[in-house]
Amino acid sequence: MTDIHENVKAFLKSLLEELSYHPLVAPYLNVSGNPPIEPFIHQVEVASSLAPRNPIRVLIGDEIGLGKTITAISTAKILEKYGRVRRILIVLPRVLIMQWRKELLRMGVPASKIMHLERDTVDSLRARGFPEGYYLASMDLLKREEYIGEAASIRWDLIIIDEVHKFGHKTERFWRIGKKLVEAAPKRNVVFLSATPHRGDPEDYIKRLQLLDVFLVEGWSLLDDRRFYGATHGSLLFRRTKEDINKIYEQREVFKPAHFYAGLIKCRGDEAEFIRRLVDFLRSKLVELAYEKGVLASRVIPLLTVLIFKRASSSPYSAWTTLQRMLVKRAAPAELTSELVDDVEGLLGAGFEDSELDEEPEETFNKFLDYTSTLLSERDRREVAALRDMARKIMGEGDSKLEALTAFLEEKLESTDSKIIVFTEYLDTLKYLKEQILQRHPEWKGMLLTLSSEETLDERKFRRVKEAFETSVRRRILLATDVVAEGVNLQVANILVNYEIPWSLIKLEQRLGRVWRLGQKREVEAYTLFMNNVADRAALKGMYRRLLNLKRAILKPKPVTGERVILYLSADTEDLQRIPPPVTFTAKKGKRRMEKVTELKLINAFIREGEAGLKRLVESILAAKREIEREINLKGVLRIPRTRREVEETVRQTGFSGPREFMECLLRLLKASSEHLGLEVLSEEPLRVRRGKQMPVTVRAINEVYGFIPKLDGRSVKLTAISDVEGEVSLVPVRIVDERDGSLLYRDVVGIDVSSGSILRGADLLRLAADTVEGLVAAEEEHISDPPFSLQLKAAEQVKASVLNLINPVALYLSMLSRLGVRNPEDVWLRPSNVKPEIGKPFAKIRLVKVAAEAGVSRLEVSEEEKRAVEEEAVRIVMEIERGEGRIPSTVPEKEHYDVKSVDPSTGEVRKIEVKGHKGLEIYGELTDDEAELARRERDKYWLYIVYDIGSGKPKYVRFRNPIETMNWKKLKRVKTETRYLFWPRKGGKSGGEG
Repeated sequence: MTDIHENVKAFLKSLLEELSYHPLVAPYLNVSGNPPIEPFIHQVEVASSLAPRNPIRVLIGDEIGLGKTITAISTAKILEKYGRVRRILIVLPRVLIMQWRKELLRMGVPASKIMHLERDTVDSLRARGFPEGYYLASMDLLKREEYIGEAASIRWDLIIIDEVHKFGHKTERFWRIGKKLVEAAPKRNVVFLSATPHRGDPEDYIKRLQLLDVFLVEGWSLLDDRRFYGATHGSLLFRRTKEDINKIYEQREVFKPAHFYAGLIKCRGDEAEFIRRLVDFLRSKLVELAYEKGVLASRVIPLLTVLIFKRASSSPYSAWTTLQRMLVKRAAPAELTSELVDDVEGLLGAGFEDSELDEEPEETFNKFLDYTSTLLSERDRREVAALRDMARKIMGEGDSKLEALTAFLEEKLESTDSKIIVFTEYLDTLKYLKEQILQRHPEWKGMLLTLSSEETLDERKFRRVKEAFETSVRRRILLATDVVAEGVNLQVANILVNYEIPWSLIKLEQRLGRVWRLGQKREVEAYTLFMNNVADRAALKGMYRRLLNLKRAILKPKPVTGERVILYLSADTEDLQRIPPPVTFTAKKGKRRMEKVTELKLINAFIREGEAGLKRLVESILAAKREIEREINLKGVLRIPRTRREVEETVRQTGFSGPREFMECLLRLLKASSEHLGLEVLSEEPLRVRRGKQMPVTVRAINEVYGFIPKLDGRSVKLTAISDVEGEVSLVPVRIVDERDGSLLYRDVVGIDVSSGSILRGADLLRLAADTVEGLVAAEEEHISDPPFSLQLKAAEQVKASVLNLINPVALYLSMLSRLGVRNPEDVWLRPSNVKPEIGKPFAKIRLVKVAAEAGVSRLEVSEEEKRAVEEEAVRIVMEIERGEGRIPSTVPEKEHYDVKSVDPSTGEVRKIEVKGHKGLEIYGELTDDEAELARRERDKYWLYIVYDIGSGKPKYVRFRNPIETMNWKKLKRVKTETRYLFWPRKGGKSGGEG
């Protein structure tokens, strides 16, 4: 027979099983503990708000570093738990595939359910019928005609598109993936992710929103309106910043401050002369070919000059290898293809993060150099040879920037225990840095790692390097190329060094975002090394000082010692959060248009016109920034700052104020239940437990709590607990469904207090459960009857009201756009009238009883006659209870040493019941020697029913099976009478016995 411990376990199992559907729980079951996942309020807000929508069509546009990936996976796991999604397609840049795979595994998605949709896997997946699971597919693959058709034919239940800002309305991605996978399936759940949802072009932004809401009117100008943008907040768009998280959502410093430092490094005359001569040579080529026509002048030569400039200014070794390659005579390709020019332009114009190439960027650049080097005249070749020889000489005499970097690393490794990432753009430079640094410090071999396209193309090698840097205390320096500048999270480091100047601040922002993100425990320091030469000074003065509002910095001590650094300029958190978008406005044929300003344009402006040309372009960026900000703020495009109260009202619909309150309630319940679960509590803050001889566990995560709950068959259980108030609470599951198709929108568990008529949910219900287990006096398996229908209806309506509040932003959006006449009628999106509650059968009952303070001491004076009447009334009440529960009771002769025999006709189970009655609130029973011996002998067949508070006219009862084992008891020796045994409840169900 089950004992009190087994019944408490059954209660916990049923309660936590119902809670497993909760938006605060479902995403975090089966997650990996390394590193642990900490849910934040802003993530819960989105996942909770999206779960009851049908369909989900949303753009999550949070700033970089706010955990959009986890938010999206959380939403997917909730929908999966609800049975609404089975096949999930995740479309993303190729470079992010491994990061997403890691996050899916960390969030508890089994490896067997994660598929890579690639050229070499499509056939096998097709043969398997595209099994249920999560599919990772690169944008480049899906935009191709031969694959998008098949992808569109698969029944995807949810599509997540990361970096959706790459779906510009003129791109193949937009017209093939966006149109065929998103717009063509308006009932499909779709989540867009982007840290830069609006890049200054309203047409581009609105057309992406029209992919999500296909019922918006055609065209975009009618929607470029403050009322439309306002309606999208919380419906189509979620946008939060780091400042929001710190000040409004968490009200604590989740994001530490970040600081940017520009260090101007003193260089030798030959180093400065090399850059001056390089720039002069490249400028001469641009001038020489300025009047040429066709692709050669308009695209190829500008690309070549920028490529040579960037690679040659990266490091002396990169300069030497680049220039040497240009001088090697080789047969040129028959034709310079437009595809190759596009690829190089993409890499130089937007950076590696926009590339979907199968090969390393170095290979693409080298192919381009091999062709274009044949265009050099003999005079050009002589100048290139001279520059090559200068680069080789600089390597021999010493590289000032390398020496400055080495001194910086020496100081940081000695003065801090921080981890450091050094970013370089080129593989040549990365190899050069590794070799030169280890020559100077061979003892650093065990702490230095590299991460480039060479590693990312090998999944196991990439994972090994990344995990070593994240987990090993010894591995403190990571040399990395831009292959990890987007999407690879490295918040284990807090110091970042840009070895070359990022000529695009977007690249600086992306690199910074790898370390300045959720999970970063320290203040972030980002350094860029500028050489005191004509090019770097122009970038520092003409671009960085203006765009980042740099100020002279005083560093104590200076990170780079000696006389290597002439000055430091700095920017702080506020400046780094307001990096202007790289766009300008131009006028062509009387029409004003927006143009993207890439590294390509910025470097070309400098090469053509020097610092003055660069300054003019930067001023146009700043002018565009002011105009865009004015437009966005005037129209309220991206966000209207929320108040703490608004956030709390949304999250409160789940029954909790946030993840922290939920975890506090859950841990308290676990602690209260520890003895029933066979756990020893070693400490309470933090909660640390041990089961038997197993290793102690510090419990911090939802997943860990669930791990302690045994897998039991479901059974309904009644718990009786001592409390300051009396009540009877039935625990009932409530489902909210879409009445159109029956799909689950939300599921919760409520407590219906049949005594007071109140409904308990969330934190109140979990606290009641913990109080009950702490004050437990009895736990028994029992059929639980339904609460009154009126209270069931009240509970269902309360949960429904919460769901309606969660979907209210969408209802307001639909209403507003209908009034504005900018959205076509449809019946696809969920309306409040479609929301239907369903209440299930109760799985547990909690009885709270008030008792006298001291067992065995009656507060009421009772005569012998009254005592007899109380006992008779108690027996009558017990007979009624037994009949009401379907058993057949009968009184037995006094010689049997118990009062009532009760038989279950369906099972044949026999209960031998001793009845004790009290006029007041006392819960105890005195047994004679014979009665105690019978209890000891019969064990599970023996029951002690205590009926109390009979004098109030509202009698109550508790009952205990096998009281020798389930109650506290002690022997009482009385003068001139037989020995008696006093039995009273074990509070909390804890071990008792004679004492």
